[in-house]
Amino acid sequence: MMQILIGLLASITVINGASFQYKSPNADTAQYWESYNQKRLQSLLENLESSSTVARNVIIFVGDGMGIQTITAGRIFKGQRVNHVSGEESELVWDSFRHTGFSKTYNTNKQVPDSAGTATALFCGVKTKYKVLGLDSTANKTSMTQGQVHSIMKWAQDAGKRTGVVTTTRITHATPAALYAHTPDRDYESDSPIPAELKDTMKDIARQLIEDEPGSKFNVIMGGGRDALGATIKDAPLPPYNFSGGMEKSFPRSDGKKLAETWLLNKTDLSKHAYYVTTATELNKVDTANTEHLLGLFANSHMTYEALRNYTDEPSLAEMTIKAIEVLERKNSSGYVLMVEGGKIDHAHHQNFAGLALHEVMGLDAAVAAALKRVKDDTLIIVTADHSHSVTFNGYPERGNDILGFGNKPDVAPYETITYANGPGYYEHRALDNDTDTRFGTWKKVEEMDRSSPVYRHLATFPLGDETHGGEDVPVYATGPNANLVQGAMEQNFIAYIMSYSSCIGPAAKYNIACSAASSAASVQLRLALTNRILQLLAVLMVLLAKLV
Repeated sequence: MMQILIGLLASITVINGASFQYKSPNADTAQYWESYNQKRLQSLLENLESSSTVARNVIIFVGDGMGIQTITAGRIFKGQRVNHVSGEESELVWDSFRHTGFSKTYNTNKQVPDSAGTATALFCGVKTKYKVLGLDSTANKTSMTQGQVHSIMKWAQDAGKRTGVVTTTRITHATPAALYAHTPDRDYESDSPIPAELKDTMKDIARQLIEDEPGSKFNVIMGGGRDALGATIKDAPLPPYNFSGGMEKSFPRSDGKKLAETWLLNKTDLSKHAYYVTTATELNKVDTANTEHLLGLFANSHMTYEALRNYTDEPSLAEMTIKAIEVLERKNSSGYVLMVEGGKIDHAHHQNFAGLALHEVMGLDAAVAAALKRVKDDTLIIVTADHSHSVTFNGYPERGNDILGFGNKPDVAPYETITYANGPGYYEHRALDNDTDTRFGTWKKVEEMDRSSPVYRHLATFPLGDETHGGEDVPVYATGPNANLVQGAMEQNFIAYIMSYSSCIGPAAKYNIACSAASSAASVQLRLALTNRILQLLAVLMVLLAKLV
């Protein structure tokens, strides 16, 4: 009876133009999502051939905002710009991965999510609220401990694995921050945004990275974000374009802390081989074979768009990825977990920069390709997105038509193949009141606009300062040990369980019967390595004693 009444009420509100909000039937707490993960995993294992393989390493690539429209357009863009062919038949590297699925990206309180909630789901196995990092849906605005959950990096470190994070955003931005931070507000990247009444109890994200585990134990940290770590470089080279929008704000410190210096001092005190670099030139000089810890901060805020990187001395995402793998790979280690984010796909879409977004997809594609050439078949590789965007791929363009061109038949008014439902592109395409040469009395004639600039904005049909995310499911691609767990449509938080199960870390390791065997083998290897080392030392000691005699 209650459900019937709710349905009638919803119908009435829709007729009246109001928006009715249905209630979640689930508790949406950490316990609920963990139960979901366990049930889905057990269901999959019952219907899959048993596997005795274990992923020694895990690399998860996140294309921030890389929904299916962006992937398809990016594939065509790659074919046209790199291979100089029509493009539709081209492939991105992950197109050939055998195992694919879809993930549901909603936050516990939002149909269309943000990157904080989605990253917490991806890396901690628990869905949470909009803007919340490392806390479940019981989080409140005044606490960084209420509802605290741990990430794959904590699980990996507890299992003795090496860990690293690479991103083209600030290292304190939402996606990377979910790997190590616990905060009710993703904007607390430095001390400056934290309200005065919370400064004594709320530790900012940058400090958590440097001072607290698991961030303080990362072997590799690379991205932008010098401002938040008190390491701003004045007059750093930048492209000659004026970028605006919500994604361009930065968070310089107001407390005077020099966290990058602190990181280096802490590692030096521990007699670790640690290096802090700020340019691609410096990164190329790092001897990765003799590096235990590497901090690379290549921009004061976010890193530069791939298409404009020639204005700077910043490394590409592929270059950072290879350096990270070289530092993380150690013959006698237990393996590693690495997160690589192509974060500026999202930033470009927020400003309706379709061309820049597709260049960023190519940058991520190059990073995945570079990793595949480097790693062995004991590495689980997952490629996915945290969410989509309100970008559309439309019209009836001819086969091989420029993906950034016009999408309709030539005998009607031109419009673009790639447009947006909302965003700042509206303002650039909207005709002024005194314009007489317009289309439909509303829009400028797009074919007469200068579309050659890298910061040209594609048409958006509703005015917003920043374009919004999209709420549809996003693809998940996987290859390597236990990649067959990626199938069907899953809650986004299940991806963390796939990594946990596959690499014998965290809560799902207990369900993998191969983990105990792998642990025993690792113990034997460790004992053998220690025995060999002791024998080597004894041999040296015998030589010294012989000389004394």
